[in-house]
Amino acid sequence: MPEGKHSYLYYFLFIILIVSGIAGGGYFCCVSAVLLIVLMIMAVCLLIRSGEFWISFDWNLAAVVTLTLGYFLAGLWAVDSGMSLMGGIKFLPVLIYFFVMCQVLEQRERLIQSLPVMGSLMTVFSFALMQFPAFSEYVSVAGRLAGFFQYPNTYALFMLVCLLVSVYRMSIKKTDWMIAIHILIALTGIYLSGSRTVMVMTIVVFFMLLILKKELRKYSILCVGGFVILAAVLAFGGYGKGIYDRLLSMGGNASTFWGRLLYDRDAIKMIVTHPFGMGYYGYYFVQQEMQTGVYSVVSVHNEFLQIMLDIGIVPALLIYGAVIRSLLSENTSERDRVILAVMLLHSLFDYDFQFLMMCFVLLLFLDIRNVKRIKISILTKIAAGLSMIVIAVLSVIAGASDYFYIKGEPEQAIRFYGGNTMAKIELLNMSEGPEEMEKRADSILEGNSHVSVAYSAKARAAFSQGDVEAFVRYKLTAIRLAPYQYEEYVDYLNSLAYCAELYKQANDMDSARFCAERAAEIPHMLENVKEGTSRLGWKINDQPEVTLSREDLKLIEEMR
Repeated sequence: MPEGKHSYLYYFLFIILIVSGIAGGGYFCCVSAVLLIVLMIMAVCLLIRSGEFWISFDWNLAAVVTLTLGYFLAGLWAVDSGMSLMGGIKFLPVLIYFFVMCQVLEQRERLIQSLPVMGSLMTVFSFALMQFPAFSEYVSVAGRLAGFFQYPNTYALFMLVCLLVSVYRMSIKKTDWMIAIHILIALTGIYLSGSRTVMVMTIVVFFMLLILKKELRKYSILCVGGFVILAAVLAFGGYGKGIYDRLLSMGGNASTFWGRLLYDRDAIKMIVTHPFGMGYYGYYFVQQEMQTGVYSVVSVHNEFLQIMLDIGIVPALLIYGAVIRSLLSENTSERDRVILAVMLLHSLFDYDFQFLMMCFVLLLFLDIRNVKRIKISILTKIAAGLSMIVIAVLSVIAGASDYFYIKGEPEQAIRFYGGNTMAKIELLNMSEGPEEMEKRADSILEGNSHVSVAYSAKARAAFSQGDVEAFVRYKLTAIRLAPYQYEEYVDYLNSLAYCAELYKQANDMDSARFCAERAAEIPHMLENVKEGTSRLGWKINDQPEVTLSREDLKLIEEMR
């Protein structure tokens, strides 16, 4: 590969990194859609202009292709096939970014050295915006600095990567005050993020450098000492007091830790029953009926398990195998090895790679081998152009739908793409009459039979129409799909009591008895929920409600 060729692609990849970072870290599908269109245009222009391309035929290519295309293929057996398109559009930019990067592998180090600059600017601007109530919600969460990721833990990981890049560069350039400033800002960002996991990892990494790297020893001591002094100064100045308290409670409040273990435990059960994955958002929809504790999360806070849940066991092993291969490769520098280890380890405790920017950053540190030059024909160029058009159309459809859903306009979101189930659920919650409610619930259940609120809506519609048997059937289905929703049991009981009273007034004692018998089953249903709750489920702060109030128990007795 000729040195310096296509150096302008460095600026292109640099801008993509910046844009993905500014736009929420590239978490949302609408951001991915825009990036995908831009990346596809560049990729196709490269193919048409040069008539050739460079690509790495190794494990990395297989992993990236599996990750991105897996979301499309999983739509064939997904829990919600409509959401699979959005999942595919979200992760397809990773493949195209990898392709463009392969054209200028010699520019990767320049991109890596630009990371501390990005991190410093993100920290400074987000900290400044955090001081204004109108903007604080976009750059912080519960008083914790989140950068433009809007999620403190992943922001903290990114700053740790920036910190390590700066520290290793400091060992090469003995005195560089700009690098020292980047280090200071990175330490500030990590502290203000309140991410206990990243703080522990930061201290462990620098203690390792103290022991193993003589040339980095003084910088490690300065970083650890600077971190302690900085935390004390910020706490004394009133910044991050809640963060300081959060750190002090690390050992005493273990609910978060037990919660993560609970997520993993329940996720493994789902993986066993769905070894080929459940598609994009499949975990979220199936979660309630298989969980053994009270929680509601979109991601499992473990990327290895998340990939298994989304697209299957084999793709997850392939993807993580590619990262481990680079981690153990002789061609990988010590700096890159440390950074890969940090990113890999942290991804087992959070959902870092749901952010496109972190996927792009990971690609920069992989050991890419066996790069070959491939010449293409006119037919290939035509096919690439047509593919770009198709992907652009799909990106607009999925991206616009996601954008309007985020804006709180679900009806507009569904107009762009009818497969956006999350928008349909939001629209269902806005329903005014029973007919409208039932129609919207049916629309959801046509593509996804695991949505509890849709069955609850159908139960409510049946109740308003006087169809008690249908009400009971749909309500029990809703409870089966979401057994920890205590409000459903109470609503079920009150509705049965109301119907029983009406039946008694009409002297229909058989129907009244039917309602009383169904009501009598509710305490046993809650007892089953209690027995099904795991030990981990009882160790977190959110405890299940498994006992009816005295008033409700008395109501059941009166119905008899």
